[in-house]
Amino acid sequence: MSDDGVTIEFLSREKLSENDFSDKIETVLEKVRNDAVLVLEEAWTPQEKRDLIESSMKQVDEDFPGVEFMGLNAEPSKINRAKRMFFSKIFNEDHRRGLTIVGNSRVMEKIKEERDSVSFLAKLEEA
Repeated sequence: MSDDGVTIEFLSREKLSENDFSDKIETVLEKVRNDAVLVLEEAWTPQEKRDLIESSMKQVDEDFPGVEFMGLNAEPSKINRAKRMFFSKIFNEDHRRGLTIVGNSRVMEKIKEERDSVSFLAKLEEA
């Protein structure tokens, strides 16, 4: 967290696809440990979320209480499922529409997830 507020960083799907998933988790945790809130241009699977929780729990200490995350997943419609299958089969590319928002537990609170919207309160430390 900077002196002026919380840093919110947006990472594109292309940027995220440059590394394998374990490198992606390392990058996310490094930024989140520095109190950034990340907006990732992809929906994470339940297994990926479990892996993030497991990795973050190994790093919990006095300065890092863990992570909070939420997301929007565009998967429910049949058209989006068909698109995902198409990209997966034809281009061997995982096409997961949606967003994942990850932040430090110390920064994010009052998380509210609904079917088509998410919100949270970003806490600022008092000086």
